[in-house]
Amino acid sequence: MKSNIYHLTLLPLLLLLSLAMPAQAKDTGCFAHVQQVAEQKASQAFVKTPMMQVDTGRITYDHYQHIKFRQNKTFWRSEDLPFQLEFMHPGMHFIRPIELFTWENDAAQPIKFSSDYYDYTEVKDLNIQQDEAKMGFTGFRILSKLGKTEADAPYNETMVFQGASYFRVLGQDQRYGLSARGLAINTSLEGQEEFPDYTSFWLEKPASDAKQLVMCALLDSPSLTAASRFVITPGKSTEMEVETQLYPRKDGIAEIGIAPLTSMFFHGENSVHQYGDYRPEVHDSDGLLIQQGKDWRWQPLLEVPYFNFQSLPMDNISGFGLMQRDREFGHYQDLEAWYHQRPSVWVEPLEDWGKGSVQLLRLHTESDIVDNIVAYWKSDAGQAFRHLHYRLSWRSDDPPADTLGKVYSTRATNRAVDGLPGHKGRIRFIVDFNGLPKLAQPPKAEVKFSGKGQTKQAVVQENPYIKGWRVIAQAFPEDCESPTGLSIRLTNGGTPVSETWSYPIPQELCNAP
Repeated sequence: MKSNIYHLTLLPLLLLLSLAMPAQAKDTGCFAHVQQVAEQKASQAFVKTPMMQVDTGRITYDHYQHIKFRQNKTFWRSEDLPFQLEFMHPGMHFIRPIELFTWENDAAQPIKFSSDYYDYTEVKDLNIQQDEAKMGFTGFRILSKLGKTEADAPYNETMVFQGASYFRVLGQDQRYGLSARGLAINTSLEGQEEFPDYTSFWLEKPASDAKQLVMCALLDSPSLTAASRFVITPGKSTEMEVETQLYPRKDGIAEIGIAPLTSMFFHGENSVHQYGDYRPEVHDSDGLLIQQGKDWRWQPLLEVPYFNFQSLPMDNISGFGLMQRDREFGHYQDLEAWYHQRPSVWVEPLEDWGKGSVQLLRLHTESDIVDNIVAYWKSDAGQAFRHLHYRLSWRSDDPPADTLGKVYSTRATNRAVDGLPGHKGRIRFIVDFNGLPKLAQPPKAEVKFSGKGQTKQAVVQENPYIKGWRVIAQAFPEDCESPTGLSIRLTNGGTPVSETWSYPIPQELCNAP
């Protein structure tokens, strides 16, 4: 992950722009101001933010872990506001500072770095004070009561920005997992991806009874600049409305990824390998959920042997997201990572996105510390698609609009462990569904195979242990070198009663013994 950009010469310009803005009777917010800054920067050559040069020496991982933010120094604490801020100290690979401003009465005021915010008691070999004037923040945390209204409800970490345009958000009873980004550029082009950086932030001072926090940010990269506005509403599910205006520096940007989500899938219940891991499953997300009108598609994430890219074309998408649907601790057995409490993120367009595609990038990994899954929307309008408006929902459950039966689990095997004849080249999928309405008779499985090959009639069994149904489907691919896939949905009298389970068959599974 790359660090955020910081242009040392930008501060005077921003302050001049703030002062030059005409006085208005009513505070109009930071967005118009940041759009003006972004548009002006787009006409200038891109300059990478210089790294901080300090005499103290490198602030190592060990140093960084022992530098603590003083809890009595949170920003806005003295005014007892419903949102408070903590600032991220430079160190490790976070060595490019950002600019922070408050926005109040239609004007920006800088928030300057100060060692007073931090406790260095456990760091003995650093002299931060001598380099204080050369240092800056590398990110920040937003604290809130996560929608709780009790007077004694504690402030909890709600959102963090640090590194490129990455950010993570929490709702109630969640642990940090997948990340979102402001923008993705050329992500599907191996070796050509560009990481835009949020270089400056403006946080609108909240009222004493505010339920939302509004902030703006400046995005900068070699290809474009952008102005973003975020409206954050903490709660059981934390909602974030995002509006971004793009200003290209050059024509012909190959790919602009909208609402990109970055996650980790190491292995799961559908995996062929567990790499000797004692944990049954290890992932931040276990599936890609897509809504197109009344149709819902669930595609489980899976391992790939190397770089794998999938494009899912569609018109007028209603939403998509990387979801952590499995909430059973026993399926993970990890008392440190708490994968069963990682949030899902649902993306909902707040404007007509027209024709385009959901892009899913998967990379091979043999570690749980590597983010190897990326999902985003790509518009067929390309570079002409310059205004982005959507909502991110950091949830512990599926979107409430998804009222159909849901995929509960996916398992797959190409092993003839039962010893019966005629199984060479066969792949069996065992897919459990639950959450269906009460039915007078068992549902039927509608199975479709894409690619060269054939299937046999699926078996549908009641699964009382999940209050649902199990489908056992068989596929016999005839060409493992070409893309093949299987889809299943349950119907009742021809009417769909479940979402569609969709599975691209990996070559490793296709090549049966």
